[in-house]
Amino acid sequence: MTIKNNQTLLTILRILVISLFAGMTGACLVALFMATLEALIRNSSRLIPFAEFLTPMAGALLVGSIIIRRFPGAGGEGTNDYIYAVNHKGGRLSLADTLLKFPATILTLGFHGSGGIVGPLLRIGAGLSSFFAGSALDRTGLRDNNNLRTAAICGVSGVVSSIFHSPIGGGIFAAEILRRETMRYSDLFSSILTGAIAFITSAILLAQGPVFDIVAPETPMRLSHTLWLPLVGIAAGGIALLFIIIYERISSLMRRIPLKQPATALVGGAIVGLLWLMKADWALNISMPLFDGMVSGDLSSLPPSDFYTHNIAGFLLLALMVKIIATSFTVGSGMSGGFTGPLIILGVGSGALASRVIGFEAGSPEYFGFMACGLAATLASAANVPFAAIVITTRMFGGRGYLLPAITGAIIPFIIYKSRTIYEYTTTQWQLRNMETGRPCTGEETAVPADIDADNEELREIMSSDKPR
Repeated sequence: MTIKNNQTLLTILRILVISLFAGMTGACLVALFMATLEALIRNSSRLIPFAEFLTPMAGALLVGSIIIRRFPGAGGEGTNDYIYAVNHKGGRLSLADTLLKFPATILTLGFHGSGGIVGPLLRIGAGLSSFFAGSALDRTGLRDNNNLRTAAICGVSGVVSSIFHSPIGGGIFAAEILRRETMRYSDLFSSILTGAIAFITSAILLAQGPVFDIVAPETPMRLSHTLWLPLVGIAAGGIALLFIIIYERISSLMRRIPLKQPATALVGGAIVGLLWLMKADWALNISMPLFDGMVSGDLSSLPPSDFYTHNIAGFLLLALMVKIIATSFTVGSGMSGGFTGPLIILGVGSGALASRVIGFEAGSPEYFGFMACGLAATLASAANVPFAAIVITTRMFGGRGYLLPAITGAIIPFIIYKSRTIYEYTTTQWQLRNMETGRPCTGEETAVPADIDADNEELREIMSSDKPR
């Protein structure tokens, strides 16, 4: 009995130590990253004042030549590396890729490549926590075979909880994304504890707000208008599916380019630069002006664009397509950027578009209810995280008045679109190419087994089952 009690105490102590490290590290990581990114976005275009549209190509050249050419695992989205490491490598992640993921993402997004921050930062958080567990805990009396796995999950929870200020949502996200239709409670408990620590550190100690801030009316939408929610959710899920398909096609096309880095990244940077030349810079980097304009319903603050039309619904549809294309070329060419941020913009934009088409005014409870429904739909259908989508969406929109739109948007589209996920196609494709050409990878950080083929059939089989992804 004494031995069992001692083991229980050691388990609790081990989880507390990992959660404290992961939660505080995640909050500090997000704060440092956002401060650095905002500073670079403000100043990067000044580096080429005579031709600002070349800024994305400059970032692609730096990322491709200095980082990704030698460490391809530092590029890409990041979430799939976490999924594979936890489910098939016991949570072991490359330290080199972890450390280089930060400058790779800063340079990609700071020089106006398109993408999000969640995927890259959760990859960094998982890697740092896994390294801490392997280098510190394993040399003490807290050694355990599950330390790396638990630490990686907690690292993700710390980052996601800090970004959204949703400790429960971040905790669920870190565990739910690992498996298509099941979760392990042992993963969930430590993950939510880490989320709480990260939230306290971010909101109270660092005085940081959520990255995505929405001020929604407390008045709920009329009950009769909720009948539109299933259609809004299905439409938003369809846009998320379109994102998956376009990204798959573009990334497959980029893999066929018979060039090495940084040439491939330069191709992606050139496409993004062309969008800048067409005055669509509001769709680049993390697209916060576009997000804020969609939420407020006032798009007049956006710079004039060749994509602008006096039909607001038409412009919203074009804006969503531009964001999909810009992100697909950025991440598909090997640079570092996330998908969760673009999915949030697609979800909010889908809801705003549906509200315009049906005839509800911007700022009305129905307008915000449709956006909440669309946001939950894109996260649930493209990332396959319906429960995390419900909690995060409800938290972002400020209360239980948006619980029904969030539930409707998450559950129905998830049931319809769950056979496809954006992470099915985000394995580090540049490592795959290195295997095909015989160029050695960087060792144990390889994100896929050495015998996987170029079409990713093994990963496709894993992710189409109920087994760990």
